[in-house]
Amino acid sequence: QVAAVTAGALAALRHLHQDCHMLHRDLKAANFLLTFDGCLKLADFGVSVQLSNTLSKRSTAIGTPHWMAPEVVAEAQYDQSVDVWALGVTAIEMAETVPPHADVHPMRVIFKISREPPPRLSRPEDWSADFADFVAVSMALA
Repeated sequence: QVAAVTAGALAALRHLHQDCHMLHRDLKAANFLLTFDGCLKLADFGVSVQLSNTLSKRSTAIGTPHWMAPEVVAEAQYDQSVDVWALGVTAIEMAETVPPHADVHPMRVIFKISREPPPRLSRPEDWSADFADFVAVSMALA
């Protein structure tokens, strides 16, 4: 189930990034809608941004703290990879039912994201090597 939803999210992000030249900037499971036939739709484009071209970058810290990439937290320049980071966090969220640091106050999470290694599956041995690799690679892209 996690793989099917993640595949749908990857297809949606490819369309959003390559075809529409947009960043979602608030990607998380709460913003995934599933149709009755199992198609994934992205929701809540309230903080999304249109880019002038595929190489454009942004530097605004916006989104939901638990899913923010380090570049967003630091208000450094960032691109579409921050949505891929958020998808990696969302994959963990779907697998473990809560995002990394779910028990930590959002302001403290921002501090952790900027200073600690990327989040990982808490029990990677419970998941396939491919899934654990997907999570790691998505975090390495940002």
